[in-house]
Amino acid sequence: MRIWSSPVGCATPRLRRVVLLICLLAASLLMERPAMAAEQQMRFVVVRSNEVGCEPTCPEWISAAGTIGPKTPALLKATLKTLAGRKLPLVLRSPGGDMAAAMALGRLIRKSKLSVAVGTTIFVGCQRDQKNCTANDRKAAEYIGKAVSLGACSQACTLVLASGNRRLAGEGAIVEDIPTLAGNEADTRKLVAYYGEMGVRYQSLVERLRSADGNLGRYQLSTVLLLTSELPVGQLVDADICRGTPAPDNCRVFTTMDLE
Repeated sequence: MRIWSSPVGCATPRLRRVVLLICLLAASLLMERPAMAAEQQMRFVVVRSNEVGCEPTCPEWISAAGTIGPKTPALLKATLKTLAGRKLPLVLRSPGGDMAAAMALGRLIRKSKLSVAVGTTIFVGCQRDQKNCTANDRKAAEYIGKAVSLGACSQACTLVLASGNRRLAGEGAIVEDIPTLAGNEADTRKLVAYYGEMGVRYQSLVERLRSADGNLGRYQLSTVLLLTSELPVGQLVDADICRGTPAPDNCRVFTTMDLE
């Protein structure tokens, strides 16, 4: 396409930023692949925005990426304990996993009143699974980076998405293979009850999936209340949210005490 054959010097600043963001995302995903394949279990890490100009008050979020397994709810519970009651949104990317664990995870998220957005965290400096990393020392957080509305939430992951206080999936985020049946009748009843707890219109979801050849667009996901918004993940983690009064709970002020 002509737009990619144009000299970099002729590109607009906006286009250069988009190209850079795509390159950073590709590099981040490539670095994560070996660890994700070996570990598989979903990991949770707290990330601070590195957006220019946001310090000393920057948004933070929980990066949630990987396959959902039986231990996943306990891992999130341990992460939440370190936050001492602060409510950070989850930036979620997962191919799915154990449905019972996903429902337990969802109930924990709903009880904690957390928001969930489908997206990918692009780590800067220390990567999620990097050992003994010092690149982010004296930078206010162990992990820093940017969250973007790219990535997929499939199968059991969609049950976790359904649990959010706010549930976002912007352009570039994929929500697919939403489960409406389980392995047997008893488990299906549990699934239907779970959707009811989360306020999702199960019957409408089933009917729309039947007529949509398996997957729904973001507008349709909003009409069945699996999503509350088609806005991008930035609505929860961009630096602008910390400039209001009062600032959201996921905005943390960095002081010299953090370096001690």
